[in-house]
Amino acid sequence: MLEFEHNPDVDTVALAEFFVSVGWEESEAAPKLEWALAASDDWISCLLEGEIVGFGRTFRLDPHRKVMFDVVVDERFRALGLAEEIMRRLAEVVPAAEFQVFRRGSEAELGPHSWAEARYRVPNAPADAYTGR
Repeated sequence: MLEFEHNPDVDTVALAEFFVSVGWEESEAAPKLEWALAASDDWISCLLEGEIVGFGRTFRLDPHRKVMFDVVVDERFRALGLAEEIMRRLAEVVPAAEFQVFRRGSEAELGPHSWAEARYRVPNAPADAYTGR
């Protein structure tokens, strides 16, 4: 059964292993993720029998704007809408806020969006945007 947890204690070594399994190539990943979590306002972990299969986090730019980062899902579970559910749960914390999502993709669309404008779709970052790879 899939479980979603809001701001759980996170084993950064396990999180780093998850990120590597989905293609994140970063040296010293665990310390960098520990720093990223410390800078984050909210994060959602999606677990299946205790194993991380999805993750996303936010941090606040100002009282009305947040940025979503690192919304990633294990390839085995991508067709289930887990990324959208993670983003929906992150957006619930400040539902009227604008947000930005950074994601690798073929289309270059980035900018402030309301949750309704995004319609649960993840806009793609420009090809030169840093997305953790």
